[in-house]
Amino acid sequence: MGTNLASRLAPHRVTTAQLCAAYPFQAESGLGSRGAVVGQDLYGGGSFCLDPFELYPHVVTSPNMVVAGVIGSGKSAWTKTYLWRQLVFGRRAFVVDVKEGDGGRGEYARLAEAAGSRPVRLERGGPARLNPLDARIARGADRGRVFRDQLKVLTAVTGAALRRDLQPAETAACRLALESVIRADEQRQPTLLRVAEAMLRPDPAAAASVAADPDRLRELSYAAALELGNLCEGELAGMFDGETTEGIDLDQPLTVLDLSQMREGGDAALGILMVCAAAWYQRSLIGDPGQRRVMVMDEAWHVLSELAIARWAQAQWKLARSLGVQNILIIHRLTDLEAAGKQGSEQVKIALGLLSDSETQVVFRQSSAELRLMRDLLRLSQSETDLVEMLLPHIALVRLGQQRRFLVEHRLAPGPWERWIVDTDGRMTA
Repeated sequence: MGTNLASRLAPHRVTTAQLCAAYPFQAESGLGSRGAVVGQDLYGGGSFCLDPFELYPHVVTSPNMVVAGVIGSGKSAWTKTYLWRQLVFGRRAFVVDVKEGDGGRGEYARLAEAAGSRPVRLERGGPARLNPLDARIARGADRGRVFRDQLKVLTAVTGAALRRDLQPAETAACRLALESVIRADEQRQPTLLRVAEAMLRPDPAAAASVAADPDRLRELSYAAALELGNLCEGELAGMFDGETTEGIDLDQPLTVLDLSQMREGGDAALGILMVCAAAWYQRSLIGDPGQRRVMVMDEAWHVLSELAIARWAQAQWKLARSLGVQNILIIHRLTDLEAAGKQGSEQVKIALGLLSDSETQVVFRQSSAELRLMRDLLRLSQSETDLVEMLLPHIALVRLGQQRRFLVEHRLAPGPWERWIVDTDGRMTA
């Protein structure tokens, strides 16, 4: 009985190609010291630095990131400090903030205050308005490219309003109406409401260009025009239906669009609002290709539930490299992606595609009910799957590309400043 445990174990042989899968984390050499420090590498030792812009293209071929974790696991603290530290490197950040924090403000209000910026609060009857078709923020970029971007937003919003795919005639009517509005007055910016009105009163020359008379073109696109107009008078009223409010600064290090007061409209309405907000900002990237930026969409399943705007999000994800932007998708659990639509639907396929197009995956603790799906979607080994279920708060499995795996404990900087930024328990602890 004196034989120790080690002598009773059978020899285990693996090739170097199999070693990382058999013993995850043990053969990882780290990512070096370039980029923002986000925490402690629990297996490699030392600080863990993360910056997809620095890791491209040798470690990752896409800068996009997914952050997933149950409530209280630490994903919000990770995201806020990640943005805060990226600002030090000259990055600019943009957040679509849909969650209410303390004092009736959005959850990212403290981060904005720390960065010296004022959130743009969007609400019905509020002082701020954004025009998702505004071409001025593209800053003199190629007019053809700007028009194509405007048209993508217009068709996405119209399709979401109809809750179905646009018919070919409706897509053509959107394009012709947008062209007519721009041509009618080049000194004014096209707006969703002006485009809806142009669809109801088609220009004869525009109709002739598609071998139709104005009455026939209006008949074919009447439902789309009415729904777009209703949207401007309803969910988008006072926020996205007119000209952009003067004085909104896109050059500040951090821009937070606060939609936290609009949650009562339901997932579909909030998804449309989020797309309008993100599209308005995305156009600024076209005219400023030299500036690297980070864009965060929190609770992004609101966007993915409508097919038209899910397609828009998919297109933006694929443009990340050419625009120099890192898109960050924040979800509670991976089933949120499968819940974007019916099983096997295009919405679900797009949602899961965004996961594949996000080569940086930060996974905090997941419930046991999520493990099988998570293992299949992320192609985790059994040891990684078991680990994720047992993770303590603020510890995450970080995956980069196909091979790199890390166990990272997120750390706040010394002092009260970052702790104040990430605090979301003010109401509970008051």
